[in-house]
Amino acid sequence: MIISELFVYQNDTKEVADAVCQLLEETNVDLSVLEKPIILEIDAELNQDVRVDPTACRIVGRTSQELFHGVTAYLLLASAKEIAHPVAHTAKIDERCVMIDIGRKFYSLNALKALIRSMAWFQFTHLQLHFSENEGFRIESDLFPEIVSEEHLKKKEIKALIAYAKNYFIEIIPDLDSPGHLEQALKTHPEWQLPMASGEKDVHALNILNAEAVSFMKALYEEYGDLFAESAYFHIGGDEFIDFDALEKYPVLTEAAKERFGERASGIEVFIEYVNNMIDHVASLGFTVRVWNDGFYRLNRDEQVSLSKECQISYWTRWNPNMAPVSFFFENGYQVINHNDNFFYYVLGEAAGYTYPTYEKIQETFQLTTFANNQTVDEKWLDQTPAIALAIWADIPEARTGRAVIEDVFWIQAAMIQKVYGIEQPKTTFAPLYAAWQKGLMQ
Repeated sequence: MIISELFVYQNDTKEVADAVCQLLEETNVDLSVLEKPIILEIDAELNQDVRVDPTACRIVGRTSQELFHGVTAYLLLASAKEIAHPVAHTAKIDERCVMIDIGRKFYSLNALKALIRSMAWFQFTHLQLHFSENEGFRIESDLFPEIVSEEHLKKKEIKALIAYAKNYFIEIIPDLDSPGHLEQALKTHPEWQLPMASGEKDVHALNILNAEAVSFMKALYEEYGDLFAESAYFHIGGDEFIDFDALEKYPVLTEAAKERFGERASGIEVFIEYVNNMIDHVASLGFTVRVWNDGFYRLNRDEQVSLSKECQISYWTRWNPNMAPVSFFFENGYQVINHNDNFFYYVLGEAAGYTYPTYEKIQETFQLTTFANNQTVDEKWLDQTPAIALAIWADIPEARTGRAVIEDVFWIQAAMIQKVYGIEQPKTTFAPLYAAWQKGLMQ
């Protein structure tokens, strides 16, 4: 069937039809099993996200995005000659995210577009661009051009990526980590590095007691807030600032904390105060703010100030038993993104003790109520779990090519989305789509 004749649609579904047609032109899957056009409808009163009736060749979605997800899921099955009986699907988690570390490893615009196409086929909703790391800063800056790596994306390329993703109902999340992971940004500004007891400076960490250093970060958040103004979320990191069990190496933090919060303060309070201030600042730019979990509510610290409730928690690990369990964040009212590093951390070179995640492992042992370090929560907490997220980290950037990375995570997405919708398909179902998608990879 000719792509342009694939759908019957009204004005309110034309956007979906056009988006799917573009995806098909870029992927070129075999849909010869389809014998007549598919009727597309939107019904805001639908009890499910999407309803598919293969016999009537009708797909109904509650919103344009959910209709798009229903159509791509249906066509995926059609490409495998496995059109099913009438079904109704509702996602158990609203948002599905891929985070990619472009700070350590440069990915071209075309590479990121290829990733977005696989995300579109698997009903993912957000792409998180982690664009600043110790090893690189990868998006053009007008305010501080000196901090940007030689190999980077221009702002016009980012705008093109935002528009491309939006066409497939995917939103970009900017991810600028502070006050740690800042070696590249601070190389040309050593005066803003954090002093240590040894007399040296921590090249990775911002001196959060220096007003100019703090203003520098606020200005960066403002600059990229403008660039990503269409996005709902902004991830500000807050992880691995320093070794929180070795605060004695940073007496300036301890002294400042005791001065501001009393003798019971340990030093971690000024870090939390900084993060809270940045949450307020970025929220004032119009974003919902997300932070990593590992630095907050440490069980071995009597913190004299607490993390703001005006943020969401990306819960990735509890490798240190002093880190707060995920249940603590749920019970204290936080929205928690499931970044389970045991299943969803794709770390290049299998650094830091990680192994590459697999389709089989996720299918066989992961449940939506499973969080990092095998913490299992009650199903009621899924109401406070807005997203599930795959993270692609470039700890050893040369370990795999960009193409190999994007090929690998195709299968991780395939496994994750089945868990989200509570369905099971053999891996062979996705082989025809993979073959077609792979042909156009990064062309």
